[in-house]
Parts: sequence; structure tokens; C-alpha cells
Amino acid sequence: MPGKRCKKRKHTPIISEKQRGLFGAEYARRKKGARQRMPKITREELREHLKESKGKKLPVKTRRRKGR
Repeated sequence: MPGKRCKKRKHTPIISEKQRGLFGAEYARRKKGARQRMPKITREELREHLKESKGKKLPVKTRRRKGR
């Protein structure tokens, strides 16, 4: 089920500090006009994801599932 602003894909929240850092770096790159590394997500979607995770206490990194 897509979120409010994520029209094409299912909305997945940021679940770790490492992921928040990656999304923040990508957002800064887009703002600066540099080459994109996540071409399928828009700048507005990045901003919404970062806004959602702001102020939340997230784990540094997530545990890897067995079998992956």
C-alpha cells in the first residue's frame, strides 16, 4: 500500500541510523545538483522519509536475517 506521497511504491520507513545517514547524504547530493545514487526515489520522498525519522531513537544498524 503506497503512502501519502510515495505514489508508485510501498512506503518503507527509515529503520536505522545508518539508513538515515544514507538518505541524508543522497538528499544533500540532490540539493547540490550532484550525480544521484538512488535514481528511483524523488527528492520530495527523501525529504518525507527524513522528516518522519527525525527525533526518533533508531538503532545504529539493523540485525541481518539468517538466510540472506
